[in-house]
Amino acid sequence: MAAAKWTCEAQPFAISTPIAEASGAAWTEFRGKPALFVISDSGNNGAYGIIDPDSGDTVAQGKLEDGGRGDDYEGVAARGGKIWAIVSSGYAGAITRDGDAFHLGALAPVGGEDMVCKHKTGNCGRNFEGICLDDRPGKHTGCAGFAASKADGKLYCLHEQNGTYVADGERAIDVTAPKHLADCAIGEDGTLWAGANILGGNLLYRIESWEDPARARITEIGPVGIGNAEVVAVRGDVVYRLSDTDGAPSLMAKFRCSPATR
Repeated sequence: MAAAKWTCEAQPFAISTPIAEASGAAWTEFRGKPALFVISDSGNNGAYGIIDPDSGDTVAQGKLEDGGRGDDYEGVAARGGKIWAIVSSGYAGAITRDGDAFHLGALAPVGGEDMVCKHKTGNCGRNFEGICLDDRPGKHTGCAGFAASKADGKLYCLHEQNGTYVADGERAIDVTAPKHLADCAIGEDGTLWAGANILGGNLLYRIESWEDPARARITEIGPVGIGNAEVVAVRGDVVYRLSDTDGAPSLMAKFRCSPATR
């Protein structure tokens, strides 16, 4: 892993959202503007919020339908006009929008027995903590994105298959130590980012050449986060991190990151 000098300067932003236990964020369009769709962790019945990326204001709230695999939503990512959600037990499904409302479709396993918990819910197996997808049209020549495993600190390559995404257990990027990995995001420029939780010092990582995980180059940016940072969202050089501290509100922070100049 390379160590590079970067600066990430905090930007004006709301310090919290009333959405409890923020565990994932994905880009969407809401009322004609870009917005962040933020999902709650377990115990909140699929609660979500829509956050203005400029001010941090929470402009709408709602709840998803029961997908039949519990409500331990741990990550969301946008691709092809849909938002994809993953639960810790290894099931993923699409969220679609109808006006101002969001609806969850059927959840499907992201892999075989080595990827999915045998029972309905729980932080077992790979204990997935996040999902990130490449939303650039025609650019996914290798992995379409990744599922982030808290159990072993790896990003597992996702392939599109039969209308859903399947993780390849043989192709992964080893990012950090077990129990540290919290989320990942792919920016519109194709750069992959990953974030650690408080156990991993809220470290932020930037990953290039990720299309072939064996050739991926990881750069540790440094500690960039707030509270127990479980969410990473990126737009250009702006990085958003949200905290899950087992309740409401959830802390938020916005940073502008760039390579340090000498």
